[in-house]
Amino acid sequence: MISTVIALPYEMARLPFLVIDNTLSDRLPEDSSARVGLDWAIGSADKVAGTLLGNRDIAQRGADRLERSEKLARASQLEQEAAATREQASEAAEAGRRQAAKKRTAAQKRAASGLAEADAVEARAKKAAKAKATRAAKAKQTAADKRAAERTATIKQRKDRADKAAETKKRSTQSAAKTELDKARETKQAAAAARADAERLDTLVQAKMHERKDS
Repeated sequence: MISTVIALPYEMARLPFLVIDNTLSDRLPEDSSARVGLDWAIGSADKVAGTLLGNRDIAQRGADRLERSEKLARASQLEQEAAATREQASEAAEAGRRQAAKKRTAAQKRAASGLAEADAVEARAKKAAKAKATRAAKAKQTAADKRAAERTATIKQRKDRADKAAETKKRSTQSAAKTELDKARETKQAAAAARADAERLDTLVQAKMHERKDS
């Protein structure tokens, strides 16, 4: 309440500047130098007065106006720079057009003068450039074909090695299976022989037991 009462004289003194600001706002764009300058002056005064009077609202109002003024000034500066750039670009384009016109005029004069040798030299240069481009394209195609053939050969070699390894592994597996089968067959035969021997031995034992009983 006290800070508001203290600020009243400042607010009264500030009114004429607001009237000027409102008048300019009806006549000039907001980014004009006059309005930007007045905004900056009012914002600076508000910020200083708010700080001295201890009134945060006035100080913040001044800070906001200063920020707005700086943004408008920056926008105006950028617009001026853009306008200058456009003008420079326009001048450069115009200079380019003038230069192109001079070149066309000079070319027409050379043609009118009957300087056929220049045309002949240009034709020979174009022919040489075309021949060079043809040779370069042919060399690139040859190199590409060579690389493709080398890649094909490499792929075939890898496939042959893979096929050979697979065949070797297959043969090794078949050989191991045959060996296991032969071992199983031999074991089976040995077991059959052992059973036959056991049966013969049992027959002999039974025969001897009968002989003992009969005697």
